[in-house]
Amino acid sequence: CEGLIGNRDFLYRRLKAGVDFALKWRGAGEGRITTMLGPHAPYTCPEDYLKRVAEEAAKHGLGIHIHLAETSQEVEEHRAKYGLSPVLWLREIGILDLPLLAAHCVHLEEKDMEVLAEKGAKVAHCPESNLKLASGVAPVASLLARGVNVALGTDGAASNNNLDMLEEARTAALLSKGISGDPTVLPAPQALHMATLGGARALNLDKEIGSLEAGKKADFILIDLNQPHLFPPNDVVAHLVYSASGRDVDTVVVDGKILMHRRELKTLDLEEIYFQVKRRMA
Repeated sequence: CEGLIGNRDFLYRRLKAGVDFALKWRGAGEGRITTMLGPHAPYTCPEDYLKRVAEEAAKHGLGIHIHLAETSQEVEEHRAKYGLSPVLWLREIGILDLPLLAAHCVHLEEKDMEVLAEKGAKVAHCPESNLKLASGVAPVASLLARGVNVALGTDGAASNNNLDMLEEARTAALLSKGISGDPTVLPAPQALHMATLGGARALNLDKEIGSLEAGKKADFILIDLNQPHLFPPNDVVAHLVYSASGRDVDTVVVDGKILMHRRELKTLDLEEIYFQVKRRMA
């Protein structure tokens, strides 16, 4: 990271490439693809670069995705360097004036949460990644209480492994209860909302997806409830959050197109994918 920070020319070339990529693919896939600019984090991006990112995002109507306050070390180092928390510093340089999706947000103070709420920033909560990397536990209940839209994320395979969104919902619910000492915090319906409509709102797509409503895209999954760990189906939402996993998904429909039916992929050759992955690993 230090090498990249010292090489401004490289950073600005990559920014131009990122803008070109975002504009080329925005609206592609029959409207299913949306794009943002993604500077990694305040501790890996110099101030002048982030200001340029903000300018480009505003110019082209793009949102920004950034890792924010993931570890205590980065927050402490940022305070020592700038005299402000990463959140307050981003407000100072204008990043929070744009549509922002902030990943992690583990180490926040009261003022940070107030500012995120005031600016309408969205948060992607990645509980299993935060646990695996020992980053800490995000104050989800406090963010939600202030009106911040919190969605669920997985982070990457290197820090999560199975990228299972249903397991992510369960972990989020259990963590919030555990750190608060209150079993009523983040109940199953709220965790499911974070995984669905909360995610759509985080991407500014809630007018199109995220819930089953007339006029929205037909994006949904079917889950096989006729299994021992999901029986009897007396509380479907609780079963989805506390008992189900991605392995229980029977059918996947995206924009009205069936991508998987009864666990059979309709658009991908799984054996070919396995073969190619093994070949590349070798």
